[in-house]
Amino acid sequence: MAHTGDVNVEVGETQRETRATKAKRASSRDRMSTLEDKVERLEDGARDAVEKLNVVDGRLDELETKGDELKDDVNIAINKAMEDVDKKGDAF
Repeated sequence: MAHTGDVNVEVGETQRETRATKAKRASSRDRMSTLEDKVERLEDGARDAVEKLNVVDGRLDELETKGDELKDDVNIAINKAMEDVDKKGDAF
């Protein structure tokens, strides 16, 4: 009987080690899953940021174009005003 008791003790220790190993694996899987979720959220956030940056970049291009058009319009208006001043100066 003593021999049977020894076998039971060894089996019990092996089962505990197996449970501990399974718990560690489960914990590692949980950590890995959490890490993967965080990476996925970071990738989604980065994708959103790039999309918003592209929109802002497009709007800046529009503003630059409108600014150039405004400069041209102001230069035309100034040139016309100067021509009118010159004509009135010549007539005076």
